[in-house]
Amino acid sequence: MGAYWILFIAAVVVVVQGKIFKRMALKKLNYSRSFKVSTCYEGDSVELIEIIENRKALPVPWLRVESQFRSGLAFDNQLNLDISEGQFNQNHKSFFSLLPWTKILRRHRITAKQRGLYKLGTVSMTTGDLIGLESIVQSKTLTGGILVYPMPLDVSDMDLPVQTWMGEMLVRRWIMEDPFLISGVREYRDGDPLKDIQWKATARTGTLQVHRRDTTADSRLLIYLNIEDHEQMWSKATRPEPIEHGIRLAAGITAHLLSQGMEIGMGTNGTLGEETEYDPFVPVAGGMEQQHLIFEMLARLELTRRLSFHDYLAYELSRHEEARDILILTTYVSPRLEEMLQRFRENGHRVDVLPLADFPSPAKEVSA
Repeated sequence: MGAYWILFIAAVVVVVQGKIFKRMALKKLNYSRSFKVSTCYEGDSVELIEIIENRKALPVPWLRVESQFRSGLAFDNQLNLDISEGQFNQNHKSFFSLLPWTKILRRHRITAKQRGLYKLGTVSMTTGDLIGLESIVQSKTLTGGILVYPMPLDVSDMDLPVQTWMGEMLVRRWIMEDPFLISGVREYRDGDPLKDIQWKATARTGTLQVHRRDTTADSRLLIYLNIEDHEQMWSKATRPEPIEHGIRLAAGITAHLLSQGMEIGMGTNGTLGEETEYDPFVPVAGGMEQQHLIFEMLARLELTRRLSFHDYLAYELSRHEEARDILILTTYVSPRLEEMLQRFRENGHRVDVLPLADFPSPAKEVSA
């Protein structure tokens, strides 16, 4: 009879502890994760911090935390972390065991291999009793993530057909006089308007003197990026490599010209992830804030077509009356597209095309 009582008591203990753990294991259990930085560039090493805290007297014998990330973040090998990676997503499983009133902090080193927006999303926490008879699952939605900017290519050392044209833009940046900026006086030259004569300086020097006009920026550049890898593309690019190169090239041109005091704007026929109703367009402006806006758009850009590039340019032509310098980044130029570009030129725009298929992706970077 003693053996039966022992078995009976053991069975009761097993059942009771199972019910207790199933009811209490996830109570007062706090879990959070966050990236140490909110933005970085392709190739940067960043840190993901996991914190879990058991704020009760009952231990948590085992806990499995499951989550999913888009592919593009490479995690360093680490104990208690299991990663299974697919073509588009990777599944993570972290394992914990917590004593009462215990807090665990884990740091994961990650290499950002691909631009994009990586949200923390939802985690699933599974725990149970001491011997695995009972289990309970709870989901938690986390906010935050990390935005990975494309690595700008160093266009200053690249042999690009557009390099001469970019140089001309920078020269024009300094040769246009601004009628509203005066930086002193100079001697009168043939052709100077009489209204520019500075009479006080003329009387003082005995020779005709005119206002010296300061120079200002005249050229403003619009970059249009075509995310179609061929003209008949249906929805999503199947050959993304040349377009990704174009994204890094656009980032490099943006950083280079903005650093020279130019004004840049950018648009594309792609989408911004889930925000499909928004037009991926940054109006022309200058300064570091403009660089951040363009880089953020390029980071979020999905290679999913909103409009054909021809139709997108037709829409852009209808809403830009002021003559602009325009740079087209595209993998192809069809007769239909060339006809559209000619319409831009007939409306006073200067248009240059940079075929993306002509350039392999170099590894050289530019600081931004």
